[in-house]
Amino acid sequence: MVTGFDYLSRDKALQEHWLRRFVALIIDALIIWLPFTLFFSVLSFGWLSIWSIGTQGALFFLYCAFFEYLIGGTVGKMLMRLKVVGTSGKLDIAQALMRNISKIFWPLLLLDWIIGLAIDSQDPRQKWSDQMARTSVMLH
Repeated sequence: MVTGFDYLSRDKALQEHWLRRFVALIIDALIIWLPFTLFFSVLSFGWLSIWSIGTQGALFFLYCAFFEYLIGGTVGKMLMRLKVVGTSGKLDIAQALMRNISKIFWPLLLLDWIIGLAIDSQDPRQKWSDQMARTSVMLH
């Protein structure tokens, strides 16, 4: 069985792809995290309160799903020249929501990436939720 990790260990283009995705994720996380951390700090909730973490996770999920459905990518993905596409046609809202569900809680996203690379798939650019949603992230 060949996994995404096998491809990743020897394919420079795939390594660059995942690095671009990681940088895009950091950019997008900062777009949501910075303003809301300041907002919750002003309200004295603290940046690690359950309310703050839950709200940021939900907003991050909605931000990613909305922009990917609307324009094919988030600000981070656009800056990294990446685009989300449906593997069997135009990306629809259900696919955008499904592929981003793991972004609600960071450990789920990490698990999503690991499972996606560990599963024997035809497209090593997919995280597990991409496989389930029939989507992929391509260089644009």
